Amino acid sequence: MKAELLILGVLHRGDFHPYEIKRRLSNAMVECYVDVDVGTLYYAIRQLAQGKLIKATGREEVRRGGMRTVYRITAQGKERFQELLHAQFETDGPVCETLYAPMLFLHFADPDKVAAALRRRIACLDQAIAEIAALRPQLSPILATGGRHLMEHLDQQRRLDRRWLQGVLKDVEAGRVQDVPDPRLLAAGE
Repeated sequence: MKAELLILGVLHRGDFHPYEIKRRLSNAMVECYVDVDVGTLYYAIRQLAQGKLIKATGREEVRRGGMRTVYRITAQGKERFQELLHAQFETDGPVCETLYAPMLFLHFADPDKVAAALRRRIACLDQAIAEIAALRPQLSPILATGGRHLMEHLDQQRRLDRRWLQGVLKDVEAGRVQDVPDPRLLAAGE
């Protein structure tokens, strides 16, 4: 599903061949938080084309010989992308696993839907922080050193995630979500 979201998101910017899609994802450092290898990418592209979410628009010659197929997102693909994007903001789980990929496409999302999802996630984090605070006095006397450090890490991670989500929510609510200033720079390094 993440490969589908990423490919459709990249194709929102224009028509690209799979190698260029992979290069743009690499430039966005996607492999730091999502495992999308070349085989997965090409498989997902074939599946998206079969599902009519993207379509081949032409072929271009490669310097070393051979041809590359160039793809374009379809209207149906744009609808699917919106579904995937908003569903990912609603997905439960660690922020790094659920929100890093869709954050690349925040400017394409419906601000009201994203704001509602972020508020819900912040409320869940508030609850988790309160639960840790309630457990800490009970467990601290009986925890080993490693256990105390784990509890501290859980608390700090949830607080960090909450602070980060609050910042994102503030930008979304204030209408400060924008695309890159110059999309041509995304093609740099060709």
